[in-house]
Amino acid sequence: MEFIFEYSPTVDLLSHLVPRQSLSSPICLSKAVRLWVMLRSIYGHESDPVYCDLGHSFTSLEWRNAFFTDVADFHQQFDGNSLEHLNPNCPCNQTIHYWLFEGYLREEEQKWYQDFINACCLNDDASVASFLQSLTWNSKAPANPKKNRIFACVGRTLKNNLKDLVKLGYLDHDGKNYYQKEDIAKLYQPPEIRNSDKKNIVIPIIHEDLSEVPGIFQETEGETQRFFMHVDYAVARKDLDSDLLYQFKEIWQKNPFPVVKLKYDSASLHRLTERIIHPVCIYYYQRALYLCGYGQTPKHRNKIDWYNYRLDRIRHCETLDWSDDAIPTLLKDQEKKPFTPHYIDQQLRQALGFDFYKPQKTMILRFNQEFSEKYIDESFRHETFTKFSHPKALASWQKKQALSATENQQLNKYLEQWQSTDSNNPTHSYYRMDYRVDDNNVIMRLRAWGPNVEVLFPLRLRQRMADDSKTMTTLYQS
Repeated sequence: MEFIFEYSPTVDLLSHLVPRQSLSSPICLSKAVRLWVMLRSIYGHESDPVYCDLGHSFTSLEWRNAFFTDVADFHQQFDGNSLEHLNPNCPCNQTIHYWLFEGYLREEEQKWYQDFINACCLNDDASVASFLQSLTWNSKAPANPKKNRIFACVGRTLKNNLKDLVKLGYLDHDGKNYYQKEDIAKLYQPPEIRNSDKKNIVIPIIHEDLSEVPGIFQETEGETQRFFMHVDYAVARKDLDSDLLYQFKEIWQKNPFPVVKLKYDSASLHRLTERIIHPVCIYYYQRALYLCGYGQTPKHRNKIDWYNYRLDRIRHCETLDWSDDAIPTLLKDQEKKPFTPHYIDQQLRQALGFDFYKPQKTMILRFNQEFSEKYIDESFRHETFTKFSHPKALASWQKKQALSATENQQLNKYLEQWQSTDSNNPTHSYYRMDYRVDDNNVIMRLRAWGPNVEVLFPLRLRQRMADDSKTMTTLYQS
């Protein structure tokens, strides 16, 4: 089974890619991020925007031609004119800030900053953002409107970086061709795996600020238990077959990338369905356990896509061999590049909601000022939950969106309301957050804030919340 490189650019991983060197050096940090992106291009999942289908062997020129766009005009040989290549679809146009915090497999910015400060032994008040902004291969180049374009570099640098991957053990090289290797999974392991005691595995909590708390109280032998965690769990004990959990555990132990046939009692279809999927992992999310799988979905037998199967509705599970003729052809293609739990985690970080396979949009929220100051400001709601500092910030965001005339008119009305208030005595706080369209978990999150929040945009979501409020009001007026 092929190894898939899906690690995000943590400080620990970047340090691994430049051993015995400090990331506080602009040259070393730029090099580490380049190596990380290049590994994605060679070993990444096919859904990764920078993935290049190079095959087992390739030359440096073949990698260059697959990685960059407009190669004949800008990347045949590098000189000052190459900095004029401003095609946003070409990797050479992306900044180091984009690679770390905005692109595919991105990191949470403030956490990365703190890890960087700790790893490089910097002062706590060190301005990492300013440091990243100062990086540039040629500060005198007037044609470059953005600094930190780490792939706007001389061809020799990229060739040397491929050789660096050879030294690190990620590639083989015979003087002309580079060759992918099959045993590279062991070259790097995240700290949580390196430091774990296999006899005492701790189930990860997918929230950075909470994950360390259980560990603090783990050593309680001979002491009174002082830490408890209560979670909502809506599934009756009689409805969940615990043998199913052990079955999936055994399936993944035998084959990390299995394929199974499920008999699933679909709530939306009101009947039993039989579907073939590639099961990736089990998530506890908002009151129930779910099997995240890629394959046939309950509503679309002939469509291959993601779906979160509620574990208590799975009536039977049967393991299949990948050679089985019953497996759809599109799903069989996935055997060569199977998904991993890390992929799902990255998708969840991109937008609020558990249905990570649904379309993504941005909502604009307006909170009551007092409520915002007490419960929202300085709190973590999602990686994309961001406060607009002033009306100009919201207006700037609006200009970058392809909005309809009605949507622009609606947002302009709210902007005028904000601009008319006293900045020293604000009445509301304005936030933006990416979310999954038609994900019920998103609706429940907004309902929980009640009258303290107003959805300003998009209009469809605003109307949904208005309709729900009217329906609820009717219940209490009868």
